[in-house]
Amino acid sequence: MGWPPALRELKDLLYEVYLAAAAPSLDEITAGIDDMDDELDGSPRRDTVRRVISDSERPKKQADVVAVATVLARHAAWDAPDLACRVRELWVRARMAQGVGRPIGDLRGRPELGLDGGLGIHPALDTGGARDRFGILPAYVPRDHDAALKAVVEAAAKGRSGIAVLVGGSSTGKTRALWEAVAELPQSWRLWHPLTPTAPEAVLAALPDIAPRTVVWLNEAQNYLTPTPLGEQVAAGLRELLNDPSRAPLVVLGTLWPEHWDTLTTRTEPDRHAGARELLGGHKIDVPDAFTLADLAALDAADDGDPRLAQAAHHAQDAQITQYLAGVPYLMDRYNAARGATRALIHAAMDARRLGAGLRIPLDWLAAAAPGYLTDAEYRGLDGDWLDKALAYVTTPCNGVPGILTPAPARGPRNQRTPARPATSGRPRYLLADYLDQHGRRHRATQIPPVDFWTAAARHAPPADLTALGDAAWNRGLYRDAAQLHKNATAHGNPHATGRLVKNLHRLHPTDSRPAQWALAHAALDDLKAVATVLTALRAVGAHEQITELAELVVARAGFDDPHALSWLLRALRYVAAHEQITALLARNPAAHTPLDNPEHVAKLLGALRQAGADEQITALLARDPAAHTPLDNPHAVAGLLNELRAVGAHEQASELARQAAARTPLDTPYAVFSLLSDLRRAGAHEQFTELAERFTAHVALNYPRGPRAAWLKELRAIGAHEQVTELARQAAARTPLDDPNTVAVLLSELQKVRAHEQITALLARNPAAHTPLDDPRAVAALLYALRKNGAEEQITALLARNPAAHATLDNPISVADLLYELRENGVDEQVTTLLARNPAAHATLDNPHAVAILLSELHKTGTDEQVTALLARDPATHATLDHPMAIERLLGVLREIGAHEQVTALLARDPATHAIFNNSIAVEGLLGVLREVGAHEQITALTGRLATEGHFDAFIEFGGHQDQFPFGREPDGTAAPAWSWSDLD
Repeated sequence: MGWPPALRELKDLLYEVYLAAAAPSLDEITAGIDDMDDELDGSPRRDTVRRVISDSERPKKQADVVAVATVLARHAAWDAPDLACRVRELWVRARMAQGVGRPIGDLRGRPELGLDGGLGIHPALDTGGARDRFGILPAYVPRDHDAALKAVVEAAAKGRSGIAVLVGGSSTGKTRALWEAVAELPQSWRLWHPLTPTAPEAVLAALPDIAPRTVVWLNEAQNYLTPTPLGEQVAAGLRELLNDPSRAPLVVLGTLWPEHWDTLTTRTEPDRHAGARELLGGHKIDVPDAFTLADLAALDAADDGDPRLAQAAHHAQDAQITQYLAGVPYLMDRYNAARGATRALIHAAMDARRLGAGLRIPLDWLAAAAPGYLTDAEYRGLDGDWLDKALAYVTTPCNGVPGILTPAPARGPRNQRTPARPATSGRPRYLLADYLDQHGRRHRATQIPPVDFWTAAARHAPPADLTALGDAAWNRGLYRDAAQLHKNATAHGNPHATGRLVKNLHRLHPTDSRPAQWALAHAALDDLKAVATVLTALRAVGAHEQITELAELVVARAGFDDPHALSWLLRALRYVAAHEQITALLARNPAAHTPLDNPEHVAKLLGALRQAGADEQITALLARDPAAHTPLDNPHAVAGLLNELRAVGAHEQASELARQAAARTPLDTPYAVFSLLSDLRRAGAHEQFTELAERFTAHVALNYPRGPRAAWLKELRAIGAHEQVTELARQAAARTPLDDPNTVAVLLSELQKVRAHEQITALLARNPAAHTPLDDPRAVAALLYALRKNGAEEQITALLARNPAAHATLDNPISVADLLYELRENGVDEQVTTLLARNPAAHATLDNPHAVAILLSELHKTGTDEQVTALLARDPATHATLDHPMAIERLLGVLREIGAHEQVTALLARDPATHAIFNNSIAVEGLLGVLREVGAHEQITALTGRLATEGHFDAFIEFGGHQDQFPFGREPDGTAAPAWSWSDLD
């Protein structure tokens, strides 16, 4: 019951009065309505009464709700007229609620609303007056990724919420594909594109107002998910939204470049994007750079006389049709032809974007930075109107395609429910063309901008960008520029910048207290989480005086409207040993004032009070009965509160909350239910545990005929729901489809772990070996493995009798290697021979070095020298992609192991150290290790040299042996920076 908020309030109010009335039966309520027939406009019957109290939908008739509320009020001795008035108001608000966004019907037939400045579709070039004759956008040619996207959108139209993220390079047609997909939704659906004041803030502000049947449009999703810390809050909010049955159906649609996908989904240390990875995982749809032959044929068949399509088909290089239509060749020609100050202006914009700037880059920044990119001769030759000339060049459109830079619109979006912000003042801001943004990230990755870029950034970059720019500077060894940027960001109240400023400057100047004093002077005292972050940073550098002063300031003015932030502050005060300030804070009695409507936040506050030994405040908070105010729509949050109530000895409240949760918790988010079940068991609430577990297994049987029962078995087994494990195992053995060998294999494994021998027998009796498809060798290998572990010899024999080696597809090297391994383990030499006779070495794709390494290793272990030779003869070293260092490390290691020295030489000749993309130091260390083993000293030098310029300066110091060379960092030209201190900063 998450939307609309008024409906949630109405349902909570009705349930509160229902409990206050001692939970009368439906018959008793109906009888009360009959007794008051002359006084009430509504006369709901038993089923309607039940729906009014417990159903998540808004009751159709206001009079029925008022009748139920009135009878319950009399039972509870409440003020019946007052309650009836409140119920009427909430019912009207729920009925009138309108979600964010605009109806899709308003967008249909208006493609201009989807273009850049709207939803982000690149305008197509214009030729021969095509726009006037055929429309702003040319005819659309569906491709393979459209089918996968259509499946997600159609599922949403049928009632199942979902998410899809199109991943591809710039101008490959991602946003146009989203536009075409949502156009098929019913007109009643809404489309919401959050933009202002910033992308993540827009999402967070309007999450409560997202209605069912809404498309959440996240074009360039990195703008929503990357910023710290708001990106992780956005990811958490979207996950909760997708799992909320009261908001279903809705669909989240996004686009990402491959490098942004890697950033958001690759685990790093520290793990900054864990929530984004969980949100995005399994929802990637790849969009290729080029049209396939089939796509080109479809393009030819779709020719409706539009000269744009004909021109693209004839002139696009490497079948990159969408890029041609988006004007990429024109943009690249203009970029390559730019010289002097014009080219410098473009490079400044490229560098700003790749190093952390937002989409809208201030002209003041670009104008101040550009001279630093010029040669001495070019700088001396600048005339007084150089900026006007450069701007005229970069902003000139051609054939309807915007220029390299376009003025950012000053106006905000219309009809958006986001907080109003005053318009930004000052000089104009500009947007860099999407394709050139990506081009800059790829081709200028090893370039460190000049001094003027960084000094201009410190003066003119938007406050929201300063922290990221400072991080980029520090990670490249530009310690002084980083300190200036972080100092400025601290002045704007950014706690993360404050932490970096204090810690980094302490590392360089341990006795200088001025950074800590600056942090104290600019701490945002109304943001308790920010203050907590600053206190932690001050403790790390031993700034005890500043800790005391800041603690006293925040305690005196802290607000109590956010229990989560208050818990952060309490923990930070304990961490810095500010015991007097904790006492002063608790003396203000926050427990009497903090809201109780968010169980997760109340739980965190209880935990912080418990750790602080604040027994009186715990008592005061419990006296307000937080369990009675807890909405039950988030099982994770309920579980957390239940656990804390038990920890502070509030057993009666814990028991009541457990009773309500067991009876009313929504079952549509299974893993949240498992968390709650686990806490119920730990709390000793055995009856409630059993009730909820039985509700869940019954719900699964009814609503998830193809659900992932194997994974759920694992969870139920872990929390000790043995009876339900047996029931779910029975369901799984009887109902799991047999057409997916991976699913059957996982289920067999889980059944074995719970010792469900009868269910294993029942599953095998359904003869999965006879039903499983044989075209996926990896899936067949997984099933063979599971059958072998269960001793299912008859099923193994039956599966092998179907000759999987003769049916397996051979293009995926890892899949073929897996099947080879499993056939060897089962001792079926004939099948091994059959598979090798099909010459997998001739069919394997060669672009994935990790996959090729696995197949080479398995072929070598099998003793098939001919296949090893055949695969090496195809020259995998020449075909391997070089962007993943761990994959290159694996391939080099295997080639060295099997003695393929020519291939090692060929791979090294392609200079992988120059092309590999590094996300963490582990990848760097691994590739350096294997390069040392093969004696590639030049590659090692090139690799360590890249580390400094691409944001891994600490690794450059560690692996390059430069520990004593750069005590104060370095300059953009690579030389060691001279000594500097706080006094040198502005």
